[in-house]
Amino acid sequence: AVHGPRAQADRDLYKKEMSSMMESYPGLRVVEGSAFDIILDDPESPNPVLKGVLTQDGTEIIASKVIVTTGTFLRGRCFLGSEVYSAGRHLRDSAEVEPPSIGLAQSLEKLELNMGRLKTGTPPRIDGRTIDWDILEPQASDMPPQPFSFMNAERGVKMKDNLIVCRRTDTNAVTHSIVTENAHTLPEIARGNSGPRYCPSLYKKVERFSHREKHPVWLEPEGLNTDIVYPNGLSGPFPPEIQLKILRSIKGLSSVEIVRPGYDVEYDFVDPRSLKHTLEVKKLPGLYLAGQICGTTGYEEAAAQGIVAGANAALAAREEAPLILGRDQAYIGVLIDDLVTKGADEPYRMFTSRAEHRLSLRADNADLRLTPLGRRKGLVSEERYERAEERRDAVERSLRSLRKFRMPISKWASKVEVGQKVQHNQLKSALDMMNMGDISLDAVETVMKQDVDGFEPTPNSARNTVLAESKYSGLIERQRNEVDAWEQRELGWVRLPPTIEYTHEALPTLSNEELEKLAKARPATLNEASEIQGITPSALLSLYRHITGRGVGRKLAPDESAEEVVAS
Repeated sequence: AVHGPRAQADRDLYKKEMSSMMESYPGLRVVEGSAFDIILDDPESPNPVLKGVLTQDGTEIIASKVIVTTGTFLRGRCFLGSEVYSAGRHLRDSAEVEPPSIGLAQSLEKLELNMGRLKTGTPPRIDGRTIDWDILEPQASDMPPQPFSFMNAERGVKMKDNLIVCRRTDTNAVTHSIVTENAHTLPEIARGNSGPRYCPSLYKKVERFSHREKHPVWLEPEGLNTDIVYPNGLSGPFPPEIQLKILRSIKGLSSVEIVRPGYDVEYDFVDPRSLKHTLEVKKLPGLYLAGQICGTTGYEEAAAQGIVAGANAALAAREEAPLILGRDQAYIGVLIDDLVTKGADEPYRMFTSRAEHRLSLRADNADLRLTPLGRRKGLVSEERYERAEERRDAVERSLRSLRKFRMPISKWASKVEVGQKVQHNQLKSALDMMNMGDISLDAVETVMKQDVDGFEPTPNSARNTVLAESKYSGLIERQRNEVDAWEQRELGWVRLPPTIEYTHEALPTLSNEELEKLAKARPATLNEASEIQGITPSALLSLYRHITGRGVGRKLAPDESAEEVVAS
């Protein structure tokens, strides 16, 4: 299981806080307007030079580096039942829309970039005063709630005493019948396959998973001072009256009222293979893209790209080396590498399963992995860097202590629950004992405290990292060896048996997307599989383990099959 912290943020407070930060940020000038065109020195030249941006009102903003983050606005069209209208999105709590960006789309077309269309959807917003909250399952926060940043470890979460509880409900057979019976009222685009595979509409969930009796719906209040609720899991552009029927068929929502109907939006995106790993457009130096324009979906994915594109634009302006994150350094590195090497034929979401180094890429060690690099690139303050280094010292000090403390295993067994029969009396370190099973850090440190004068337990700020490093050290080393072997192309020529079945029963760690693409392409070797859009290095390692029935092995001879290796 992967531990991923999540916060439900108040939209209004977040907007207010970020607006205040931007308006007061040193050296930053905010200009409001609609970007209409990209200014080039000679648009007809085969190698034009970027000069800046032209706004809708004719204002020229001169800049050698430009970052485009258009979201769903690039030639956006919205769909609601039979209605189709030009818009980038609806305003939050009204029927008014924000206009799409047409001129900017035409500018990108002039650069002869490969472009396509993708779709996403949003659920209706509902009135929290019309929900029967008391009969629904609460989804309470951790208590005390943990801050995302170690910079706030002592203070804790600022609003810890003013939390709102989300609740869960579920669709049911009646809901699914309403969806199926009214499928004809959906626009054709909503019944197609251009939408997010991993955040599907309710119609797509009912269609794809017809055996499921219910699907979860998370009722998420949008803030402390609003009654608007976001029913996560119910997107789909049915006509408003059908959306109301669907909602009222669900437990706790029998009297619910809609504040604003859900809708779909279709928009242009640029093939991310047009970009470098810096997110700079290959054909036009100085132009960077980030977010849904690159074929992704999701706020987190967009934010990750924004950090990289913004940092690289600034570094390039200062003529400094770029910020490029490797697949072994960060999920951001996996995300960008997948995009710029494989492209996106459907909205891309970042999942832990896409990362071959996922045991090393954890929330608990993100600061240790990335803060030194951030400091070198001017993205991290001295205070933040010093705090991360203090935590690194605490983690390393604890791990050294756990490795150094050793006792005969029989003595360990008299003090902690080993969970297995002890057949020898070898010396085992505290770290070894934690690797043996469910022995906790608390348990071994209690023993160490009894035997070591002046023993200092692992501080709270380091405990999760120490625990993860202790428990996963062997698996992390194996994973690293497998990845090294693949990167050296030692496994690429392994042949895939023609009889291999691409099913979840045979390959449970592969996603539906990966299984579908492999079944369709039927690659002959792992090298061929690696060329398929959407097949990650992590999937290739899973394939290798499946066909050989072992970990990393030798390279196959040209006349030798994986089946022969298994038989041997």
